[in-house]
Amino acid sequence: MTSGSWKALIGLFVLTMGTSTLTPLLPLYKEHFGISTATATLLFVTYTVTVVPTMLIAGNLSDRLGRKRLLLPSLAIMTLASLVFSLAESVPMLFAGRVLQGLAIGGFLGVGAAFVVDHARTESKALAAALAGVFFRLGFGLGPGLAGVAAQYGPNPRHFAFQVHIVLMIAGIIAIATAAETLLRRPDPGRFRIRIGVPPGQALGFLTFVAPAIFMMSFIEGTFLSVVPIFVFDTLEVRNLALIGLIGFLTLALGGLAPFLVRGLDPRRSLIIGVTASSLLSFLIVASSLLDNVALVVAAAAIIGVTNGFLLFGGTVICGIIVPIEERGKLMSLLYMCAYSGTIPTVALGYMADAIGLSATLFIFSCVAVAIAGFVLTVGRRNFAEVIPHEPPPPAEMATEIITMEGA
Repeated sequence: MTSGSWKALIGLFVLTMGTSTLTPLLPLYKEHFGISTATATLLFVTYTVTVVPTMLIAGNLSDRLGRKRLLLPSLAIMTLASLVFSLAESVPMLFAGRVLQGLAIGGFLGVGAAFVVDHARTESKALAAALAGVFFRLGFGLGPGLAGVAAQYGPNPRHFAFQVHIVLMIAGIIAIATAAETLLRRPDPGRFRIRIGVPPGQALGFLTFVAPAIFMMSFIEGTFLSVVPIFVFDTLEVRNLALIGLIGFLTLALGGLAPFLVRGLDPRRSLIIGVTASSLLSFLIVASSLLDNVALVVAAAAIIGVTNGFLLFGGTVICGIIVPIEERGKLMSLLYMCAYSGTIPTVALGYMADAIGLSATLFIFSCVAVAIAGFVLTVGRRNFAEVIPHEPPPPAEMATEIITMEGA
């Protein structure tokens, strides 16, 4: 790993912290502003509306213009988002902050992961891709973890955590600004086109195996970060925000252990293990409702955090090794687009909770997770039979291509 990779990881780490900071604060927003469960979950996923298209465009642009031209503005936007939350005294301000977070994450995440891998030496590309997943998880996990402690024991519960995050963002901006650019702007990039970066012949396998597995991972995590905190606060009547933040921390941060637990494991097999375990373990939330036991929620968050880490490890490693550098930003962005798309159904869960109750809603959530896992294991696994690493053409073949292009 090079110093550039570590600087890219620092930027990735502090930026992702900001997005999940509001998780333990959702019950406070619900109580203070008098909003419904549906509105609270809508607030959580609002940034997805901006994340998905921004990420698709950013991945393609970074492969044409260079990484830092996208990363530095994204860091500035995330800093502005935390400033908005630190001053928010109305529901519209909360939604404005989430839109800004979506723009920042969309512009940074896939490109930032590619930036980490770009800086790594050839023999460390897989490790760099895995570490991008680790820091992604740790950043998202520490967001709710620290916010819960700050809200429970610090001053100004709705604002203090975001004030701290602004300071951290300054360190992230310095780290990215001082890292070397890895992909210079092309002198004549040609007409701009949106492409997903999946290698020829692998699109069906990727879209039926990797994509839905990562979608399911995010669906589970989105539910744990939006509906479950309200369930713990309202149904289980646990008022300790630090404990609610701990649930978010365990759900996200423990996935950072995955690369150390599955070192040497085929990334395809890592996805299979993760999608099976995480979907089945989601039923522990249903059990916690039946037994009125918050300890089961904490246990579910911890174990699912680890098994979801298997999913992110498998997905990031596959994206890091099956394409060349000039396609990596697109494919990494596509991976994270699939992840963020998984948070969208949690809005439906919020409306469902207002209609039929939180416990029944969480049972339906688990059934849907198992159904997605079943599709991955039956259809996707067959279509994505193996991981095919990208092999650069030999020098003689590259020279032939250049001569052919010049002749044309």
